[in-house]
Amino acid sequence: MHGEHDHDPSAVGRTGPLNEAALLGRKTPPWPDSAAANPGHDARTGAPGTMRALAGLLLGLALLVAGNGLFQTLIPLRIIESGYPTFLTGLMQSSYYAGFILGAVVNRQLIDRIGQHRTFVAFSAAASILALAFGAVQSPWLLGFVRLLTGIAFMALYTSVESWLNGTVENEKRGQVFGLYAAINYLAVGGGQFLLNVGEGSGAQQFSIAAALFAAAVLPVTLMEGWPVKVSDANLDRVPARSWAESFREMLALAPLGVPGCILAGFIYSNFYALMPVYLQRSGFSTHEIATFMGVALIGALLPQFPMGRLSDSIDRRRLVLWTASVSAVLSIVLFCFDFRIVTWCATLAYVAVTFTQYGLVVSHVQDRTESHLRVAVSTMLLVLFSLGGMTGPALASALMTLIGPSGLFLFNALSCVLLALSARHALRLSARLPVADAEAS
Repeated sequence: MHGEHDHDPSAVGRTGPLNEAALLGRKTPPWPDSAAANPGHDARTGAPGTMRALAGLLLGLALLVAGNGLFQTLIPLRIIESGYPTFLTGLMQSSYYAGFILGAVVNRQLIDRIGQHRTFVAFSAAASILALAFGAVQSPWLLGFVRLLTGIAFMALYTSVESWLNGTVENEKRGQVFGLYAAINYLAVGGGQFLLNVGEGSGAQQFSIAAALFAAAVLPVTLMEGWPVKVSDANLDRVPARSWAESFREMLALAPLGVPGCILAGFIYSNFYALMPVYLQRSGFSTHEIATFMGVALIGALLPQFPMGRLSDSIDRRRLVLWTASVSAVLSIVLFCFDFRIVTWCATLAYVAVTFTQYGLVVSHVQDRTESHLRVAVSTMLLVLFSLGGMTGPALASALMTLIGPSGLFLFNALSCVLLALSARHALRLSARLPVADAEAS
């Protein structure tokens, strides 16, 4: 199977920008990031200004994610130390993804109105304030509310970054750039874990470190060159309004893997961040050992990101999702059956390296089939679907852990990975049955 960027109409699995104007039977104006709308604006990765902009953006992202990596691991440990049960920990972590969904509704048109860069700056500052608030409050209800607000802030941040990147790169390089984006994510979030050992015994100090990193993320973004051209209000008014239902139906038709893929990736990713520290703590790991384990695992996750992204530019991304999800399911079963530290270390490192490429593959597959003027809307929809999984996954997995013990986490992960593999297989079969429709998307 060749790459999805290939434009051979006879091949299965080819993807490319979808001409929605043709599908909907209406004439559309120049779109916000098109050459007609922004004369002289070069959005290709080869432009020197664009590369400088990407460097500043990715550095800001790294600081932001490092703070969030520390923050996400601090939260379950803080809840456990307060004596709350595992199920409440899962629910509180689910509120973060509920905030993602609420943020998609609240911020849907914000990025188009004020631009990606101003959105990034505003919500980085908001995240810093919320991290300090989390370190100060004690009530589980207030903690859950702060976690909800944090989800709203990070929904805006990730949407601004992903739409900024996806609006800059071509389909032929999307897998490589998204692989670099994912690698920076895991390097930063893994590095953030080691900050757990700073000021040990003083939770407020650690939350202050997370807040400082969120604030520092503003600096490279505000000082860099090459901000995206802001869309004029007149141009925005000419863009046909699209409801959530329309966007959802079109995604199901054009990229059937997108909906189940993002939801199941939300299950898998959120369970690792929210409940792996709980499993380790229940299994006798100390705080220092948990910090080391999570840091090594997440830094290890960056190693396959760029190679997998580059591979996905030449092999059908859906087929890669099928292969990686199948391997993840097997590794989850191994972790469920064998509760030994050496198995936990080795199988988890392999599991994270394979599993944490899947969301990037699914997103790149969907973005290949998306027109440039829909980048922000589609990025938002993908994050909403991911958040639905992230909101539901920890609650379901923590309930299973309560019933059968900490290893229930791995049984839930195995089931989720099997469903993801079946979804990818189904998408491939649909494309084989409808080769003409699949070719028209290229």
